[in-house]
Amino acid sequence: MPPARRYALALPTLTVPSALTTTVGRPWLVPFMTLPVWARWAAFFPALMSTVLLFMDQNITVRLVNAKQHKLKKGYGMNLDMGIIAGLTAACSVFGLPWLVAATVRSLAHVKSLTKYDQLGWGRGERIAGVAEQRVSGIAIHGLIGVAILKLRPLLAQIPLPVTTGLFLYLGVTGLAGNEMWERTKLLVTDPNLRPKAAPWSRLPASKTNMYTMIQLACLGSMMWVKGSPIGVLFPVLIALLAPLRMLLVKTPLFTEGDLSVLDSEG
Repeated sequence: MPPARRYALALPTLTVPSALTTTVGRPWLVPFMTLPVWARWAAFFPALMSTVLLFMDQNITVRLVNAKQHKLKKGYGMNLDMGIIAGLTAACSVFGLPWLVAATVRSLAHVKSLTKYDQLGWGRGERIAGVAEQRVSGIAIHGLIGVAILKLRPLLAQIPLPVTTGLFLYLGVTGLAGNEMWERTKLLVTDPNLRPKAAPWSRLPASKTNMYTMIQLACLGSMMWVKGSPIGVLFPVLIALLAPLRMLLVKTPLFTEGDLSVLDSEG
């Protein structure tokens, strides 16, 4: 834990291994056949929950990146993406490596950095004109990540942990811009007379909008609590229950299918 030079503070740094090897010194290939037969069958249930989590995580990111407001012109290969992720998940499992899906915060930050805007005039702000859709920046970014892992581990080990935490916090906060749930959450403490008139959900009564937002916040809080609790392994189950919950809301007198379609719209 090296001291920060300017203020002589002891700050935690990134934990980076000195050598590129497995964490506990095990062989690179996971010895599946040494597991008892009952354990192999029992792995089906956590594997099913992991599948739900990976599927939802990937598709949420794809939905946000391909949102209508980004005005993307090239189609997205959702099925191809899922096929590649399935192959990578199988390969990573054989070698005991972390599973990978699209990173939501980084993906949105990447799209934002490539977004082109039209100026609407003095005092009227700007609007999205489109996105520079290309693969060069993505390949370059991940290539540099690979170089850093292979060649720059000593330098990575000197980066204070608060720096990376602050960076991810900044990316998360900036990624909230344009998020419909976040915009509706701000309305809970906004003067009703200042509600945006152009938003899709502005045609609904404020009581319905606020109620739907509070239900979403309750679901979010529940998932955060479960994820940080000893029963965190059940986190994918809560995600899978979100779709049935939405179907249940339609059967109540609180919302109609039309209401939820408006509240779910992306503008």
